[in-house]
Amino acid sequence: MTIYNKDSRLSEAVMAQPSLISVIDRLGVTIGVGDESIDSICRKQGIDVAFFLSVVNTFLDEQYFPQNSRDTFSLAKTIDYLEKTDFYYLHALLPNIDRHFSSLMSRSGMNNNLSMLQRFYGEASAQLRDCIQYDTQILYPSLREGFAPEDYLEHAGMHSEVEEKLHDLLYFFVAHLHGDYDHNLCVAVITAVFSLQKDIRQNNRIRRRILIPMIGGKFETPQC
Repeated sequence: MTIYNKDSRLSEAVMAQPSLISVIDRLGVTIGVGDESIDSICRKQGIDVAFFLSVVNTFLDEQYFPQNSRDTFSLAKTIDYLEKTDFYYLHALLPNIDRHFSSLMSRSGMNNNLSMLQRFYGEASAQLRDCIQYDTQILYPSLREGFAPEDYLEHAGMHSEVEEKLHDLLYFFVAHLHGDYDHNLCVAVITAVFSLQKDIRQNNRIRRRILIPMIGGKFETPQC
């Protein structure tokens, strides 16, 4: 996997890895970047280039771990990125899957097991929404106030459960889907679920490898 640096052209990185479009948007960069380097773009946008590169490379490469991560990933920057990620899930990816699934159900026959798959997706979607609610109402405000909630480790495990459920859903589609259904819409649902599952997997790694150690080193959880 290519590791990008400040002299890399952002357009080349995005063309090689289109999934970066949503990532750089959360970091404050929209497409239409010309042939400029990552360093040049970040300087113009007032973005910390080290943080930008660390998020991009961590997102793309499961083996990547930034040097001096505690300095690069400040708590404030990390929370801001994850907060924008939650917003992206809630207002872009989940509604997109909902629309595709609704169209798939309405344009497919009755002789299939799509209802079971839709229910399973609904459970995963509801759990992800619960995770986002905890993030936005409890975790991030608490960290900004200077303390860690007692159950933040349990909460991190719930994010991993959502990732696993979406993986299982994809497997059910691939291995166990049967009956009459609209093939094009089915592919659209699978593609959208895959995009969400991949994004969650990559950002769970940021939570596990960056945020949780940062919380453990910075705060003590309140004692009852």
